[in-house]
Amino acid sequence: MTTGTTPAGSPPGVWSHPTLRVLLVAETTSMLGTQLSAVAMPWLVLQLTGSAGDMGLVMAAQLAAVAVFGFFGASWTGRIGPRRIMLIGDTVRGPLVALLPVLYYLHCLNTATFVVVMFAIGAFYAPYLASQQAILPGIVGEDERLLGRANAALQSATRLSVLLGPTLGGLLIALFGAPTVLLVDAVSFAASALLLSRLLPHTPSRGPVPRRSPVAALRLLLKDRLLSSWSTGLALGEMAWQALFALFPVIAVTREGGSSVVAGGLLTAFGGGALTGTLLAGRLMRRVPARTLALAGRVGLGVAFVALPLHLGLPGLVCLLLLAGLLNGVSSAPVATVRVLRIPEDRRPEALTVATALALMGGTVGWVLSGTVAQKAGITPAFWGVAALQALAAVLFVIGALGTQGAAAAPVSAPAHPVKDSR
Repeated sequence: MTTGTTPAGSPPGVWSHPTLRVLLVAETTSMLGTQLSAVAMPWLVLQLTGSAGDMGLVMAAQLAAVAVFGFFGASWTGRIGPRRIMLIGDTVRGPLVALLPVLYYLHCLNTATFVVVMFAIGAFYAPYLASQQAILPGIVGEDERLLGRANAALQSATRLSVLLGPTLGGLLIALFGAPTVLLVDAVSFAASALLLSRLLPHTPSRGPVPRRSPVAALRLLLKDRLLSSWSTGLALGEMAWQALFALFPVIAVTREGGSSVVAGGLLTAFGGGALTGTLLAGRLMRRVPARTLALAGRVGLGVAFVALPLHLGLPGLVCLLLLAGLLNGVSSAPVATVRVLRIPEDRRPEALTVATALALMGGTVGWVLSGTVAQKAGITPAFWGVAALQALAAVLFVIGALGTQGAAAAPVSAPAHPVKDSR
């Protein structure tokens, strides 16, 4: 494993690591395709059935798989290893995505089949995201500054894809149709798998890997104050963000004359701020400790969201989203860096998989509840709920950081049923 530092003691540039460059290119390719599908899949359901209810059922199947496999598949993530999880994820998801347009062209695609395929695709989501974080220390080393900048680079690639993908997806659907766009996504998975298999080094075997239950990974997170507080804070924060995103179409319809441009513009404001903040984080972490940036950003989010229910008007809301996106971007990579370094190296894959699943489940709850609250009580009460969630998340980040500087999470004992390392 590299030390990640130069002889003078300062971390080298992130782009000086050829393996990291390969990872960034592969993940940008894969993520851009995923964002194209995020538009094309619900569009194809509507085109196929004309039912918004069927569309919700299909997308819910993917979220259900994220929850199930994020928790119960955590032990497999630890035993198989991050590199192989990422390769399997790209290799399997590509054909699954391609199956949808093939079945559509053959007139064999229906809602039930769509649900099954989406559940299979969603099964890899949480393990894949966790493996992205777990594999970085093996590439750039355990130096906090370099690892933080590597996280920022990876998140910048992701946020750029999120910013460009939906717009590009809508344009490609208009030109070529949703089935063709899904085929493009399938090709992006294949390209990512090829890059990773050829150029991402194998993880050295560390001998037998214990067979651990997902409860052991959850217990590891709960035992350490920082990990438990920050993981809960991330889940609440994700709940707040997804609840807010779900309100954008409601705002456009009820307050801005039904303009879809408004809904897209609000999301773009957040995305632009988040991308800017992530790029800024890569520079700030050369001088500022990751923990300091993480706390500043998360506390800032808690304060900024208090303004959300104050009837800001559209210009004020756009400015708030730009600021919130900036704070989110500045703090996300530092949060990921502090958390991954705090988890014992041999426990990172399964612990991060469980933590990722918890955050995604929080986001799902936020998405579902916000629409119900807005419909029954109005947008302003929903805004108050979002602000309260973000404030509580900020408090948890502060609680987790107090008195935990330099302490590492102790390994949690688990039933020792060794299996051969397959990485």
